[in-house]
Amino acid sequence: MNTKNLLITFDYELFLGRRSGRPIDCMLQPTQLLLNTLKLYGAKAVFFVDSTYLCRLKKQGETNPECLEDLKEIGNQLIEMVKAGHYVQPHIHPHWLDAIYDPTTREFNLLNISRYRFHQLTDADKKEVFTSTVQILKEIILPHFPNYKINAFRAGGWSIQPFSDFKEQFIEHEIKYDLTVVNGLYQFSNAQLFDYSDAPKDHIYYFENKVVEEDPNGKFIQIGSSLIPISKNLDLLDRVYKKLLNIFNLDKDYGKGEGQASYPIEGHQPRSKNGINIFGRTHEVASFENLSLMKLYIYRKHLIQTKFLHLVSHPKMLGRHNLFIFDQFLKSVYKNHDIETDYMKIADNYLNLKAAQK
Repeated sequence: MNTKNLLITFDYELFLGRRSGRPIDCMLQPTQLLLNTLKLYGAKAVFFVDSTYLCRLKKQGETNPECLEDLKEIGNQLIEMVKAGHYVQPHIHPHWLDAIYDPTTREFNLLNISRYRFHQLTDADKKEVFTSTVQILKEIILPHFPNYKINAFRAGGWSIQPFSDFKEQFIEHEIKYDLTVVNGLYQFSNAQLFDYSDAPKDHIYYFENKVVEEDPNGKFIQIGSSLIPISKNLDLLDRVYKKLLNIFNLDKDYGKGEGQASYPIEGHQPRSKNGINIFGRTHEVASFENLSLMKLYIYRKHLIQTKFLHLVSHPKMLGRHNLFIFDQFLKSVYKNHDIETDYMKIADNYLNLKAAQK
């Protein structure tokens, strides 16, 4: 059997709008169910931890000890992830700096998005935020796994442009792999702002100064996410199917919170006419919260045809149906293919093969 590269990544975080929700509902419970399923197939995953949230918990714990309790429980789960062979890497949502805590609900309000993107921070804050988010993961993991390497990153809201905001921090903290770019996608909104419309067709490539420009001599490796084309008929069928699940109470979102409202803004044009607008509904970023029984076939077909599928999922968004389909998808692909799920092996094997073909 030909090896298929299946990259399973999760943004391990709370909701980022009016109500953050609590970690037990949005992170701890659904992630434990994911870990149980991953163990069945020996699949590895990368958990991009919203470590700006962890830093805020630590700071808030100075006056609200319950925040330190949440931080301890999250830390225990991160240790469990690494022990099971998964990867834990940093993920930054800078507007946690402006979050408002409600001790009665133990939730945060994150409606202030004036610093949603890393680009909106001062140079001094960029350095402090990046350093603190890497450091808090090291404080949790290294006492148990001294040789563990923090070497990968995903920007919050997929907003890693301009890369000049990050390059110095990547070098200082030895970040080699970036998993932010969604090849071909663009979004100009009140919160997110990125343009990957002219990114290389290869999902894996070296880069140096711009995340959408391949540089064979670059220090960094980009591992892009997968876009799945969705026809109008399939989209309609999937919407009806999900409504029926809700009507008959066959699905329930484990997350209890409110996401950040996102709407398009004017004044920006994608660099490529072939770019795909995230608001266009012709494609979707491959993820387990988007995957349903109606779409199972096209996800498997994509993996077979391209030999590469990178899913960007969120435990907070997963309900019973998602978790069931998650298991069904893994069961199917592991039955029929040799599967590689380690992001470093996927990248290195691909780049070595590419170099050998020149």
